[in-house]
Amino acid sequence: MWLVIILLVTNISTIISFIYHSQEEHKLPAKTESIAVPGEQRTRFFKEQLDLTADQLVLFREANRNFNREARAVTGEMEQLRAELVAEMVRAESDTARLEQISTLIGAQHKQLKTITYAFFLELKAICSPEQNEKLARIFQSLISADQDIQLPKGRKHRNGRR
Repeated sequence: MWLVIILLVTNISTIISFIYHSQEEHKLPAKTESIAVPGEQRTRFFKEQLDLTADQLVLFREANRNFNREARAVTGEMEQLRAELVAEMVRAESDTARLEQISTLIGAQHKQLKTITYAFFLELKAICSPEQNEKLARIFQSLISADQDIQLPKGRKHRNGRR
């Protein structure tokens, strides 16, 4: 009997925690959007803020493209894993071993995203002069918080309908 009560309380607290964190995730973009670098203007933003030379700009664009491609792939995988987690949680008979496995995979993807982020910063740091690096550090500090990654630009279509 006690085991059933403990399991019931655990399941209820997990569901409440999930709902709370889901609502917090939806609130975060509105709060952090003010410091996000606009998608189409990211290159121009960094060029102007860091006063990048033409050669530096070429290297920045390549690093930025690589970062965006890798980070979007990882965040897409994380979204899929979160959906799997929710689907498993709401099942009539949730498999806690599967929930643990999915949670571990989400953690690994989050670590990968942090690795991609710091690699991007180090790549930019290598491109920049010491003075530019001071500005770069301030930019990254404003874009990243303890639980937030660099704000990726949302995909937008060009006027002719292609990306």
